[in-house]
Amino acid sequence: MARKSTAEEATEQELIKLPISSARQKKPLQVAPAASRRVELAKVHIAKRDLKLTDQLYRGFLNVLFGETSAKDLTHGQIDELLEHFKSLGWESGYPANQTKADDVKTKSSGGSKGSKSPASPERGPATMKQLGLIMYLWQHGPGVRNKSVQALDHFLNHHFHVAEIKQVKARQVPGILGAIKNMGKV
Repeated sequence: MARKSTAEEATEQELIKLPISSARQKKPLQVAPAASRRVELAKVHIAKRDLKLTDQLYRGFLNVLFGETSAKDLTHGQIDELLEHFKSLGWESGYPANQTKADDVKTKSSGGSKGSKSPASPERGPATMKQLGLIMYLWQHGPGVRNKSVQALDHFLNHHFHVAEIKQVKARQVPGILGAIKNMGKV
């Protein structure tokens, strides 16, 4: 191999030391959150469409859960929580969740069945106040509900879910209750 001249070595070292332009460093940081945000908001609106939620009902969910009337005002964590709520109503994303292969291996190797829950799972306990609020909201604003009183809701819960009153609803029952109320009046 031919030995490099000192001029070539100096030029090579200068190229190595050249800083990356500040515009190139900042651009991905500015674009990525906006693109990610658009993707999240798109998922919310796709779920709204797939669940056939009316605009009034959708905004009611946002108001009860987060005190907002538009998804654009939600934080990243709130959007994730909203998507989880939509999944509890039966919505399935067309794309798999961000799972790594290690998660898949861990799930397969644990030997647990698909429906098994840990004892500390929140679905084993009572429904949260937000969930009860959603049930009440949907009952009072659902187009298929004729008698919107609390007594009528308690009767509905007792007849269909064997729950004496709304305070006794379990977290695992909430998706079924919301789905049943939503489907009232449909033939």
